Amino acid sequence: MDFIHKRQEESAHVVKVIEESHVHHDTSVDFRKWPVSDMENDCEERFGLSLVGKWQENRQVWCQDNSASKNSQPSELVCYRYHQHHKKREGQGPDMFCVATNFVIDFSKIHGEYEKGHKPPLGQQYYHFDAHSLSATCSKTSEYHENMFMPHHSLQMRSFVSDPQMDVSHLQRESTPTYLLARDEDCENSFHSSADFMNMFLVHKVLGNEVADQQVLLFDKHPDGPYKELIEKAYAPRHGVHRHQTKYGTKKVVFDKLIFHLESPAGLIFPKVSRPDPLRCYRTSLYEAYRRHVLQSFNLLNVAPPPIPTATLILRHRTAHKNTGRILENEQEVVNALKSGNMMKTNVVDMAGMTYGEQLKMVRNSNIIVGVHGAGLMFIMFAAEEAVLVEIHPSYRQDRHFRHAARMTGKLYMPMRSLQRETCHGSSDNIKVDIEEFTKTIDGAVRLARNFDDGLSECGLQCPSSILALDNRLDPFYDGHTPKGRPVNTQFPCG
Repeated sequence: MDFIHKRQEESAHVVKVIEESHVHHDTSVDFRKWPVSDMENDCEERFGLSLVGKWQENRQVWCQDNSASKNSQPSELVCYRYHQHHKKREGQGPDMFCVATNFVIDFSKIHGEYEKGHKPPLGQQYYHFDAHSLSATCSKTSEYHENMFMPHHSLQMRSFVSDPQMDVSHLQRESTPTYLLARDEDCENSFHSSADFMNMFLVHKVLGNEVADQQVLLFDKHPDGPYKELIEKAYAPRHGVHRHQTKYGTKKVVFDKLIFHLESPAGLIFPKVSRPDPLRCYRTSLYEAYRRHVLQSFNLLNVAPPPIPTATLILRHRTAHKNTGRILENEQEVVNALKSGNMMKTNVVDMAGMTYGEQLKMVRNSNIIVGVHGAGLMFIMFAAEEAVLVEIHPSYRQDRHFRHAARMTGKLYMPMRSLQRETCHGSSDNIKVDIEEFTKTIDGAVRLARNFDDGLSECGLQCPSSILALDNRLDPFYDGHTPKGRPVNTQFPCG
């Protein structure tokens, strides 16, 4: 255990130095003067933190109080409208989010109840807004175009009324900045929900606000879902996540500051953002900053990498309520193949029964993530600094969702494809993995992982004890399954 604690302390020091270097630049070395390729520039412009500046440059005032108004608390609607590269290329319009100051929401004019269990039917995920559900004293400017709002936001803005004579002095006032989060229609899915969460992070950076200062209102009819813990810790750690039904009832409330969500269609997690070519970018700054933000929110940034290869196999299982697809038909054979390795650790998990924090902690302490194509593989973003994703593709899927997530966060990607046609269980499928091919793939992944961080062993899944014995730092991890052997003779044999 002393060995592990020492590794953790060393890792924490390294991460601390990296973080400090991002804040306190040594002016004697200007990294920006290093040669940068055209591809690196393109990747940073499309997927990096330089997007923050692009959004800020597209700030527009859409509603403004008349300068002659005597209103001591003027209202304003500022919108950030940016036309992303991939949207231009595919003939789609710009994306947008807005910030309102001193706007009034009449909650008695918002209709619909959120679900407590299952997700609402398609097309019924969002609230209905009567006229005057949203109002302010400001007047619309020439920039204002109702057809430019994003899907959910547009439903609310259709009810907006400008009333310069409105008296708000008698209304309840909410001084805490409030983020209205209308989530993706598949927000229970860790892939689709990541679009919302990364967009929230981007909005936070564009506005330069502190997430600890804001509250979040879940502003849709979806159940709270499995990611409420993430939303609270990463985006509302002090003021929490709420529903308007319980916090405001049917009151009429004036908000000092409302932030309307940059909705999921603007997300950069989708492989289509790199069309017409496969993604070439690697470890982009926006993804890296988002990843660090989430890990820091759960106190998991300063975590030492695994001292030996640690593989986590993410499984999917059917339940009485959901006929989940892409189930491993020969699950036990896959588990046995993984566990045949020596001097390594294997976790086998179905994340459906874990909290988000538990999932994140397990993945953070893993450097090999294994699973059939499915949303849970999105967790590769939060694995150890050096990690590899082994994705098992069914014969019929050609999606590159998790290749994209792995590359964007600097992880290695090792795909394998099942060549056997799947068997069916009603409308879902079972996948039989070729164990010989799987073992070869895992052998390669473990061979890489044995040399992550300060690893030295030149071997794969089943490593000869004579090679392991060359690295004395492995001594604490020998057991009955892997006794320490005599090291390879490393003396030069000739002359």
